Amino acid sequence: MSESSSQSSDSYAAPVVTEPVSPHRVYFDIHARTIVKVMLVIAASWLALTMILELRSLLVQLSIAAFLAIAADPVVRRLERRGIGRGKGVLLVMSGAFVMLALAVAVFVPPLVDQGDRLIEAAPGIVGDVRDSSVYRQADERFNIVDRATAQAEKLPSLVGDQLTSVVGAVIAGVFGALTILFLTVFLLLGGGQVARGIVRLFPKLAEPRWWSVVQGTYGGVSAFVGGMIIIALLGGTSLAIVAALLGLPYALPLGLWMMMLEIIPMIGATIGAIPAVIVAFVAGGTLEGLVMIVFVIAYQQVENIVIQPKVQGRQAELSALVVFLAVLIGSQLLGVLGALFAVPLAGVLQIIARQIMEEQGSADLELPDLFAPAMPGDGLPLGTPMVPETGEPAGDDDQ
Repeated sequence: MSESSSQSSDSYAAPVVTEPVSPHRVYFDIHARTIVKVMLVIAASWLALTMILELRSLLVQLSIAAFLAIAADPVVRRLERRGIGRGKGVLLVMSGAFVMLALAVAVFVPPLVDQGDRLIEAAPGIVGDVRDSSVYRQADERFNIVDRATAQAEKLPSLVGDQLTSVVGAVIAGVFGALTILFLTVFLLLGGGQVARGIVRLFPKLAEPRWWSVVQGTYGGVSAFVGGMIIIALLGGTSLAIVAALLGLPYALPLGLWMMMLEIIPMIGATIGAIPAVIVAFVAGGTLEGLVMIVFVIAYQQVENIVIQPKVQGRQAELSALVVFLAVLIGSQLLGVLGALFAVPLAGVLQIIARQIMEEQGSADLELPDLFAPAMPGDGLPLGTPMVPETGEPAGDDDQ
């Protein structure tokens, strides 16, 4: 009995009671100085962002002046090498630019005004010809164009009165902005070296060979782009005006000037600038003249992209067509026409920086496997799967 009672007492032993474990608490010891630093960084970031937003128009003008100064600087330095001082060289370059502008105004403005007046006088007749066309009548029946245009025309006098003040203000602001860009360009040409040295002293790593090559590549790329952009715009506008005159079309000079202004926008500028010329060719000339103008625009754009642009601007950036197109779209969304204009050189600068980073990492000349290489026998099968040597197919039960 004693053994059985001892066994039963062992089998019914009292349960072990465990005390609950208190959860671990993690404490962060943050010094008051750290909190103050974080708050100061946030405040400084907010202040910098506010200043950028408030000064964005001035920053855009400064960017334009910097691009123009970089484009004119090689000419000024060439004059310096011939013994002409920096100040006199800048004066000669700016005087030459003013003389060329004055000659262009004297040559183009009188016939431009005359043809512009003729275009305004002929506008009702052109509109009447369009309204008499069968295409317009079908579109009017479907979309009710006449009634909508009449309703908008009734509001036109009040809209013109309301917008007159804003238009005058915009013209004055445009003239003031152009003068600001002019003076900034002159000051950058005169003291650009001091500004560059100050930036290098502020960021001494720029003086290292690896980053100095980036600075040199950026300078050369922007200079070639801006100078080439002006030459390409002159060639495009002049070519279109000559073709329009040879076809006997009216308003050749205004159409060429419009083409010249839009040619500065990469990739899409020439196409958009040629649309009015094509319309005038079909309306004022005829089907043959319109088709000839379309063929000229397509052919000229191909020649410009393949021959003129590489010869004039060089291949410093070596940007693909996709990168250029995306850069133009992003730039136009952010800053409109100016954004589209400066998007390509900025993309080239970013590519130069990215290439330098890849060279430091040793991945610039990395050979990658072919993405569309033909499949090898056994690809996608478990490791160790028996194969038939003659066919390269996995072996079945009979083959094994």
